Amino acid sequence: MKIEERNINSRYYVNAKLEHAKAAKEEDFHEFKHNDEVRELLTNLIEVHAKGFRGVVLTAIVGLHINPKYDPLNDFYACNPRAIFEEGIWYALNENAIPCGKSDPLNVAKNINQLNEAWATGRRPQKAAMAAVNYLRLIVKSKGTQREKLIDYFFYRLLCYSKSIGQYVIAQTESKGASNRQQAEKLVRFSMGYPESGNIPQHLIALLLTEVFDSAELEVCGGHESVFGTNTTSKKPADIWTEIEGLPINLYEVTVKKVNLKRLDDCIDALQSLDSQHLPVTFICRIPEDVSDLSLINDTLNYKGKVFDFIDIREFVFSVSALLKPEQLAEVSIALKNFVSDVNVSLKTKEGWNSVFGD
Repeated sequence: MKIEERNINSRYYVNAKLEHAKAAKEEDFHEFKHNDEVRELLTNLIEVHAKGFRGVVLTAIVGLHINPKYDPLNDFYACNPRAIFEEGIWYALNENAIPCGKSDPLNVAKNINQLNEAWATGRRPQKAAMAAVNYLRLIVKSKGTQREKLIDYFFYRLLCYSKSIGQYVIAQTESKGASNRQQAEKLVRFSMGYPESGNIPQHLIALLLTEVFDSAELEVCGGHESVFGTNTTSKKPADIWTEIEGLPINLYEVTVKKVNLKRLDDCIDALQSLDSQHLPVTFICRIPEDVSDLSLINDTLNYKGKVFDFIDIREFVFSVSALLKPEQLAEVSIALKNFVSDVNVSLKTKEGWNSVFGD
């Protein structure tokens, strides 16, 4: 089978399985009704925000469909997981509104061939990793109709989980009568309490900057990309940057995690690879929490000949919010709400939104 045919086949197979799952009912899997092992394994595997482990199982299932002799437990990479996921499976999942990332299996099993206890140990959440191993063991040792039932049940449970997230009602933002500071306070409380691996703060800062420069010739870039991609691999000069006529002007690194020297080294490497060492870099983070490992002088640091500026993210939000019209700030809240509504955003973060904006 040619590579393109294989990837198309992967996409078609996942789409077909999900269409079959849409017509299924719980009673169609009566053999698992009292099988606590199977039900619990899929709960631990699927009903978690960590997408990588169910991505590993899904990729292995597709690998078995392509090649019945494939051994996912001892030679996981033999199915070319990156290609069949990114060029086939990912499209099917997106078409069916299933939570997924661009490279789910690679996020937890990059360069891994054996999927076993050694691989699962220490991964987070470990119960999801072990569930991936044990469910694949059930699939591999089963044959014929029994194997198909296990695979169909996986797709059914995956679809049920997706529906539960998609049906979650997100609270509307209500800004009438609220001052800019009061609106900004909610944005800060939500983004700091529920950062969604850094995606929420990064998206918020991009939205605020976009409103600030709405009538200017500057363009705000990078804010809609996932924080999981490194600047070096994604060819970005920073998390967010402003540019005029395609030329970057200011670079912003947004984080709510510790900023250490390794993070600065990575930043310098990314700048050098893009020949952008001359551009000013500002870290928008929590001060002092995220910079306790650095020896800042007036919130700046000269490291390896590069000067980095640091601004507290909370004060940044308050300050920028004060520059906006109330309706502009309302637009920021609405755009952030729409971002939170996405099926790929965790239920915990959606609940966090409602706890802040639903009062």
